[in-house]
Amino acid sequence: MTLSLDRGVELPYAHPAVASARALAGVLAPRQHWSERDLARLTRRFATRAAEQLYLAARFDARDRWHLRLALTEEVEVWLLTWTRGQGTGSHDHGGASGAYTVLHGALTETWTDRRGRRKRTIRAAGSSTSYGPDRVHTVQNCGTLEAISVHAYSPPRPTAPGLT
Repeated sequence: MTLSLDRGVELPYAHPAVASARALAGVLAPRQHWSERDLARLTRRFATRAAEQLYLAARFDARDRWHLRLALTEEVEVWLLTWTRGQGTGSHDHGGASGAYTVLHGALTETWTDRRGRRKRTIRAAGSSTSYGPDRVHTVQNCGTLEAISVHAYSPPRPTAPGLT
């Protein structure tokens, strides 16, 4: 499926949940480089402009984290992830990609080591966003009492998403 944006741009893939969201028109227009700031802005736009569609598309699985690819271009990919209480990732990087995420519902706890070797831990509540460069190694977990929903973007995109960490 392709998504035709009102600026004449066609995406290679857009999930039906967001393909008709007119409020997203133009947000994935081609660009030379997606900076960390651009990726954070992108996830916030998906989370605010298509919130209703994302809530309707979200599914929860107590055994495995659920994920849905929302959009894919040559430069960037966007994912919807859900997290039941206690679900999280192992320590991981993103294969050379920069990334960002916005918490749509609930809260997520991110843990990483900064460049000085200090361990950092931040709770990201609904509405908050973060971005990071290709060198970030982190864990993300739902330590809260509510189920969580988040929108993630990566650039460059990965051809597949093994384990979607």
